[in-house]
Amino acid sequence: MILRSPGVHETNRAEPMIVESDMDLQNDSPLPADPRLWSRAHVSLWLVEMAKKHNLPDVKVERFPMNGKALCLMTVDMFISRVPVGGKLLFKDFQCRLATAIYSL
Repeated sequence: MILRSPGVHETNRAEPMIVESDMDLQNDSPLPADPRLWSRAHVSLWLVEMAKKHNLPDVKVERFPMNGKALCLMTVDMFISRVPVGGKLLFKDFQCRLATAIYSL
């Protein structure tokens, strides 16, 4: 989920509005909800799904030879260096999934 502040024409509420992210919120996804539990195969599946969903060119799975815990340690610049077109989007989606898992405990 992405949190967004109210716009100019919206009311001044104390709580931010919640906007859906690119996460698959359905339970039919084979990916564990908590990305810290992802295996290397899960990471590869996530990359392929995101590339298809967003028509990302040149997402090479072999540039991410890691599990979900290792992805947690990556910065946005590390994502961008591996995927110049779409790295920031991948980083944001991963961070949203991670935050959802952490704060749903």
